[in-house]
Amino acid sequence: MKKKIYIVRHGQTQFNVEKRCQGWKDSPLTQKGREQAKKVRDYFQKKGITFDHAYSSDLSRAIDTMQIIAPIQVPQYTSQALREMSFGKYDGWKHTDIPVEDRMNFFKSVGGETYEEAIVRVFRLILHVMKQNDHHSVLFVTHGIPVSGLFRSLPRKKGILDPKDFRNGCILEYEMKGEEMMLVDFIQTEKEPFHHV
Repeated sequence: MKKKIYIVRHGQTQFNVEKRCQGWKDSPLTQKGREQAKKVRDYFQKKGITFDHAYSSDLSRAIDTMQIIAPIQVPQYTSQALREMSFGKYDGWKHTDIPVEDRMNFFKSVGGETYEEAIVRVFRLILHVMKQNDHHSVLFVTHGIPVSGLFRSLPRKKGILDPKDFRNGCILEYEMKGEEMMLVDFIQTEKEPFHHV
């Protein structure tokens, strides 16, 4: 039997509005961010999709999104492994204030992570969680770079094209057999593009 994995990007935050690199810094959901999380919840309800467990990053924007989406009776957990990529000393900085040369080396030299490290960290956690026998349909709420990175790194069903962006509240739907994950659907619940991590 194939297991189902639903990976969601958190709702819009204050730092998104201010065009800041969030990384491991915390920034609250805006009112719009809460509405986006409700849109995701409504999408799942309309499709009749239910979860036996829910996981989010331990940053408040992801926790709050998970709590809006997942019914209270679903066991909910948080993990640092589901965090956004760390931008090191630039966490919380405005995008325009980060020197171009530091953007080019993926923030490793300023105490952050590489793109690959962040994606592998999230992927390993998902594999670890999904090995449990009672996990068949699981919600994971994470961040922009893990979402876009998993989309581009893992196999996907024919016909799923690269989106222009990964908006707040977007959903990756995976089927899992053994340790193989296949993307079977990609949903943008937010109609307006929003480009910031």
